[in-house]
Amino acid sequence: MTATPVVGHEIGEFIRQVIPPWLIPVFVLITRIGNPAFFLALFVLDYWFADHERGSHAIGLAIAGMALVTALKTFFDAPRPSEMTAVIPISGYSFPSGHATGSTIGYGILAYDLEVGSRRSRYAVAAVLVALIALSRVVLGVHFVRDVVAGMIIGVLFLAAAFALTEHDPREAFVLALAFGALAFVVSGASHDGVAVLGAAVGGALTWEALDSVPTLDSLRSKLLLLVGILPVLLGIGYAGTELDVPLAFAFVANAAVMAGALAAPVAAERFG
Repeated sequence: MTATPVVGHEIGEFIRQVIPPWLIPVFVLITRIGNPAFFLALFVLDYWFADHERGSHAIGLAIAGMALVTALKTFFDAPRPSEMTAVIPISGYSFPSGHATGSTIGYGILAYDLEVGSRRSRYAVAAVLVALIALSRVVLGVHFVRDVVAGMIIGVLFLAAAFALTEHDPREAFVLALAFGALAFVVSGASHDGVAVLGAAVGGALTWEALDSVPTLDSLRSKLLLLVGILPVLLGIGYAGTELDVPLAFAFVANAAVMAGALAAPVAAERFG
């Protein structure tokens, strides 16, 4: 039986044919700035060193967005392009593109929240970055055009709904993360990704509720403790809980611990720094 042609397949083939080989390493670098972990790290640093409310709200929305992608990928259960076209190692489902959806959400949050330049210029820069990341997924042969287009549309719709529902309240953002985390857990059949993102949502939501206040760190010693002492530990635990083949219970606890640790880190740094 002949497989049903994928919408936009020919466009993807054309794009890969016209991109010169010497540009491939550039697209490999571009695709990395669409990684969900990249945005979480940015939002955590914003939370630590700039604006606690803004950063924690962004963290909650980022977790919710990751959970939404996990649920959608499992629901549609769409295979990726042939391994023969893939330039980088990849696994999992194809639709929608996690990088296209996540970068739309991540750069959309930054464009909306930051106060650098005009809002129009921020949105323009975000749009260019998202388009390049989406293009990189097609160039690298790990997604169809339909995957990245759908991902960008889903990301925009998610942001519009999330900003309206949460009104920049971190607590509401973590409630949203819990809702989508539970959805991802159920729809994915308690897959590794579903368990991991639910763990992150639970750890973030419970810790935010438990915090009375988040101190503003002024001393250099406290800031260095965050960057040199706490951040590497959180990155290591997060890598183990998401990238390694570990038991589901460990994935849940590790991701919950990473989010709890990230939110509580300024309190620890003030106390011991």
